[in-house]
Amino acid sequence: MSNKYYIALQLIGISNELLIDIMEKLSDRELRELFNGNFMEIEFKYNIHIAKVAEKFNNKNYLENILNKAENILKINKELSIKTVRYTSKYYPERLKKISNPPAILYIKGRYILKEDNKSIACVGTRTPSNYGINAIKAIVSNLTKERFTIISGLAEGVDGISHRICLNNNGRTIAVLAHGLDMIYPKKNEELANKILEKGGTLISEYPVGTNADKFRFVHRNRIVSGLSKGVLMIEAKEKSGTKHTINYAEEQNKPIFCPSFNKFSEVSGLNIELLSKNKAIPIYGSDDYVKILDELGYKVKYDDRMKNRIKSNSINKLINDSLSNINININQFKVGDGNLGIKVNRETYIKFKEILKSNDITVKEFFNSIINKVVEDNEGGK
Repeated sequence: MSNKYYIALQLIGISNELLIDIMEKLSDRELRELFNGNFMEIEFKYNIHIAKVAEKFNNKNYLENILNKAENILKINKELSIKTVRYTSKYYPERLKKISNPPAILYIKGRYILKEDNKSIACVGTRTPSNYGINAIKAIVSNLTKERFTIISGLAEGVDGISHRICLNNNGRTIAVLAHGLDMIYPKKNEELANKILEKGGTLISEYPVGTNADKFRFVHRNRIVSGLSKGVLMIEAKEKSGTKHTINYAEEQNKPIFCPSFNKFSEVSGLNIELLSKNKAIPIYGSDDYVKILDELGYKVKYDDRMKNRIKSNSINKLINDSLSNINININQFKVGDGNLGIKVNRETYIKFKEILKSNDITVKEFFNSIINKVVEDNEGGK
């Protein structure tokens, strides 16, 4: 029942910050009292400032109309399976609480945003990507999806839609953040994609109630949520002064790592790539295997790509061997014990340190020694 009053406050024009304050301070009874002519008493009691809309609270007919609208929104939500998630709900994404101006109310269709969605990347960019941009999405997003990243974007044409599709094609989970009510899809041509996202366990999310149109300014506001839900932002391709710049600005404000492909061939569409990379504001991605850079920067290791895991392990083992053993000079006499026999021994403390070194490089003892054995055999056979 309280959701009706919170939505009504949203419709009246109460800011997110003030609405969150009301959610955290007022009981359900006091919330209802706001609409029964006692708003001044509650305003002073909790030091909440609603003076800007005070005359609306004095208009009984207006309040009755607003409450009816809020009730109708909840009715439509139920018909369309849209969940209403308040800032104080356990289902509200914790990461979103940390941004500037977090939405007081979220409307969600599909799965709730859960803890596993913390491992996520926002994919943003132009509505008209070049072939380079499209190939970059296919290479990077498919690999991130295989590594169980949730792909977050805005369901727009171009980079957004392609990112959602590549994720779904690789059986991944994707979240679409919309700039309007969830009773519609914009652009309309992406309705089928939106349905597919829901069918495959994804999520549609908006801070706007049903009946809210896709006005231009809402897309700018929406971008703070796209960035806010993610752990990092992958800017595929965009013009220097495109709308994507808003998302980048939010990412910088939110201290989110930014990644973008570095294309060998300049195009007008990749102006923002050049700006970000030249100013060291983004981490460059040079090829499909560079998705590992994103994992490293965000604190993850490759788990599911066996080819890449083996390559990383091989590189780590080779580096460890080369760094540690390249200049070694072993004198066999130092291993002799009293009876003249060889007694090559390693004390427990040294062995533990050795295992710790291997662990820090994500290498097992077995992998390390098997590599050395194979290398010795290979070199000796080659010498023959």
